[in-house]
Amino acid sequence: MAETKFVPPAVSRWYRWDWQFALDVSRLPVLSEAALFISITPIVISVSQTIFPSLRISESIPVPLWLFWGASVAFVFAWVLLYFACPKFIQEYRDFGQYASRQHSHRWIVWEFYNNLRSLSGWENVVRETSPKGLTVEAEQLATNVTERFSSEFATPTNKVQVFTPVNIDRDIYLPIHIDGKRLVLFMKEKDPELSEKEKELFWILYTQAAKERLFWRILFWVLVGIAAVLVFANTIRKVYQVLQYIAS
Repeated sequence: MAETKFVPPAVSRWYRWDWQFALDVSRLPVLSEAALFISITPIVISVSQTIFPSLRISESIPVPLWLFWGASVAFVFAWVLLYFACPKFIQEYRDFGQYASRQHSHRWIVWEFYNNLRSLSGWENVVRETSPKGLTVEAEQLATNVTERFSSEFATPTNKVQVFTPVNIDRDIYLPIHIDGKRLVLFMKEKDPELSEKEKELFWILYTQAAKERLFWRILFWVLVGIAAVLVFANTIRKVYQVLQYIAS
């Protein structure tokens, strides 16, 4: 029977609803600060009325403020949800350009890959994708003095996906992997002429999966942002209607 090769998943048409675009919305200038300030306004008003009962502030709160308050609360909840639900790898790097600007060692992306894998529901497919992308070789192709540094468990291949702790050797790094009965090794060598391309490829393999994780929380984030947008829009329409009424009168 012919071996079934792993086929990387196609890009979803809904990719603009992934986590990186949610981060873009949450990081719009001043938006988070303004939302937080407006959302605590009723608390400030309530405290002020308690301290100064003669002010009777709460009775003078206009409808537009309540609409903005509702929008702000929805956005603040979305912002908090984003902080806790969005994968940390996405929060740290918007894209490969931002990762490259940090000027990490070529070994760092392997550690990022290893440390973030298990937090992803689709981590096994992420590991499988490294092979058709040309990032792995069979362990037998490496020198014995390299493979003998790997975990003893790596010597016996298993019929599942298993990732072992990366091994630094001089200025290079090796990540031993079992994939469906094969002993493979993902490595980054300083003198590899294709090193920069391999770094970029490994980054995007990890990033693409992380960006579409936790579907329920992503949907909830966009629902909250949608509620905030509708309330702001409703307040804008109300103000336009009032202006038109004034002009007509």
